[in-house]
Amino acid sequence: MAFFTVSSNLHGTACVVETSGELDYHHAPVLRSEMTRVWEAGPPPTVVIDVTALTFCDSTGVAELITNLRRSGALGTRLVLVGVHGTLERILAITGLRAAFELSPSVEEALRQR
Repeated sequence: MAFFTVSSNLHGTACVVETSGELDYHHAPVLRSEMTRVWEAGPPPTVVIDVTALTFCDSTGVAELITNLRRSGALGTRLVLVGVHGTLERILAITGLRAAFELSPSVEEALRQR
């Protein structure tokens, strides 16, 4: 059975959201719930979504990422995707969305570039 986990932690003033497993139609609500909690807690100046441990991402997962990108823009928060690879990397490249997101190879690098 496929799985998906998500957790978030503060690193200074930045919030790092770690994802793992399959971000698909069945698991997107888990990410939505966690991100709603992050945004409603008082948006931090930087939100880093670490997708390094994602094993799959479908269009519903991408839609969740886009929703968070829009929300971060509306709130004036910097949003960084870390560790984009595999299916997600292909989807972002094919759709032209790669340029819409700030990408970083690691959480440490994303936090350094504030």
